[in-house]
Order: sequence, then structure tokens, then C-alpha cells
Amino acid sequence: MAAPFGHGFVGMAIARRMGVRSPLGLAAAFFAASLPDVDVPIGAILGKDIHRGPTHTPNFALTAGMLAGMTGILAAESVEGERDLIYDALTGAAVVGSHVLLDKAPYFPDVNIGPRLIGLPVANWIIDAITWGAIAYAIWPKTDAPAPGHPSSPSLPV
Repeated sequence: MAAPFGHGFVGMAIARRMGVRSPLGLAAAFFAASLPDVDVPIGAILGKDIHRGPTHTPNFALTAGMLAGMTGILAAESVEGERDLIYDALTGAAVVGSHVLLDKAPYFPDVNIGPRLIGLPVANWIIDAITWGAIAYAIWPKTDAPAPGHPSSPSLPV
């Protein structure tokens, strides 16, 4: 299970790996990866726990991610400013979909010492940020070459 930092870091790394280069696009990926957790404040307003309900399904991830990609919120850099809507939609789906996968990861045990932030011990937030930040670093591309299969990749026929 990942907390918001973990979701954001991994979502940003996936977006970067798929060709998103603008700082605004990467910031959008950080927040899009945590989008399924919108059910937490909604549940608080409704007065019931709806966390990990409809917003934590592959259907939600695909739909929300594809919309984010197609609207240009998570647009990958392409040749001569042209956009490949399908590639951008897949990028968005991968970023938002990463949330569902990370929530299936083994849960870190609570470290019940120190102050708490939104119900979790701050120590858990730190462990989460370090662990998922390291995984995001491993995913992050080490060069500025376009992602394989991306429209601006030189490996594709012109």
C-alpha cells in the first residue's frame, strides 16, 4: 500500500518514462496518480468510509487516466508539436492505474511512534516516501531519449 507521496512519485516516474517532459505535466501526473483517493474527502463529507470503493477499480483508472491524457493534462512530448491522443490516453491510464497496483503492494506495518498526520504516523509517511521514491527513481529514465513506442521515437517508421 502506498500513501499519497508514494502514488505521486511513481506516477510521475511512469509519466516521465512515457515521454511527459514539461514540469506542469509531471506535476499533473503526481496528482493524477493520487486521484483515486478522492474518495477519502468525499467519504468524510458523506460521513462514511467509502475508501477503496468505485475509485479504486481498473475501470475508474482507465477512464480518468484516458481523459487526463486526451485533454492534454498528461501530454507526452511529440514530433513538431503534434499530439498522439491515443498515446497520451495510454500515458494517463498508466499513471492513474499505477494507484490501483500500488495499493495491492504489501502493506508496511504501522510505526506507532511520534505524531500522526491524517490518521497515519508521520514515520509511516517517511518510510513510504523513501521506499516509493527509490522505486520511482529506478523507473525514471536516465536519458532524454523518447520512450520506446512513442511517436517521436526514432525507432518508429516515418
